[in-house]
Amino acid sequence: MRNRLFSCHQACLAMALLLPISSANALELHTAVEQALQRDEGLKALIRRHDATEDRAIADAALPDPEIVLGAQGVPVDDPFGSDMMTMYMLGVRQRFPAGQSRQLAGERSRSDGAVLSKEYQARRLEIIREVRLAWLDWAAATRVLDVADDGLEAFNQLLQLTEARYRSGSGRQRDVDQARLERSLMARRIIDTQTRIDEAGSNLARWTGILPSESGPSALPDWPSRSDLIDIRTDLADHPVIEADVQRVESGQINTELARQAYRPSWMIEAGYAHQPGSGPMGGRMSDKFFGMVSFSVPLFTANRQDRRVAAAAAEVDALDHQHQLRLQEWEGRARNQVTTMKSQQRRLELLDEIILPEARRTLDSTLQAYRTDRASFDELVRARLSELDQQIETIQTRRALLKARAELAYLTAEELP
Repeated sequence: MRNRLFSCHQACLAMALLLPISSANALELHTAVEQALQRDEGLKALIRRHDATEDRAIADAALPDPEIVLGAQGVPVDDPFGSDMMTMYMLGVRQRFPAGQSRQLAGERSRSDGAVLSKEYQARRLEIIREVRLAWLDWAAATRVLDVADDGLEAFNQLLQLTEARYRSGSGRQRDVDQARLERSLMARRIIDTQTRIDEAGSNLARWTGILPSESGPSALPDWPSRSDLIDIRTDLADHPVIEADVQRVESGQINTELARQAYRPSWMIEAGYAHQPGSGPMGGRMSDKFFGMVSFSVPLFTANRQDRRVAAAAAEVDALDHQHQLRLQEWEGRARNQVTTMKSQQRRLELLDEIILPEARRTLDSTLQAYRTDRASFDELVRARLSELDQQIETIQTRRALLKARAELAYLTAEELP
């Protein structure tokens, strides 16, 4: 698993290094995503934490360190540095053995924790991709609105020239000239407001990519395939790394429960060593040295307030984790349903704008302009037609942005790749 995580991270790093860090061209979405993945410190931290669990799993499954036993027995009180026939100096080794399968289960628990971190790594990548997509869509849509506003400013410059020419020829009114100047100024204010939104969206995007995007926006917003089949969406939800991490946590909890049950079994200790007796025996000869050995084990008799409680607590924790898993599934299914609903409504709205409203607004503007040139329409009518056509262009961009943001949210919930 470590190799797979490292290879994934190194691939992202290599791709990001091949991509331009700053460019006069528009920041493309895939470039922003790769830059964000490459610089995210959270992904690097998860890799290191995953590495730590692999080492910890090996350590947890190992035997405890052996212990050296040094001792003295039968030392005379009146001569602590002397010895008699009962004095014995001992050197031994002691080895403890945890109860039952505690070691193996402790290693499995650490490996299960590592599997959770692996899922969290994948979930973090999906979260970064979603956040970059949303920030990029806000920035790209704002740049498109600015283009429309710039066209609107140019249109009102032309209207101002038209009203001034008609006024000089005697067929226009000073009021029309003044209103044209006012509308041009209002359009300039709208451009400033739009530029502010671009700066804010660019700053939010730079929070992930590390650089501010250039002034120029993309040529077009993405054209992602739509999706509305809730049955397939429910299936994909269960495969999301966040949901899979919940399942893995339940499995870790079950290992903890089994680990708590091992306390009903005795733990063991084996001790062996060598004893030296420097004193003389009753017949005057030196006392012989001796080997010694000992086996001890715990006796889990009183389990009511210790083992029983720990097993019950571990089982309750597993139930809580399972309920949390089911709760997340319910919440995410509701979020996915909301995104599908939003996509459907925004799609219908976009089709109405593209196919009916915007073409009609353009036809109305053209006919009103022709009527104004022949004194069959007032300047107020021409301004309303121009502003209406401008507003519908901006509304089309905002609607497409809302549709794409809902699609990006749904792609995150279902862990779906988007072009």
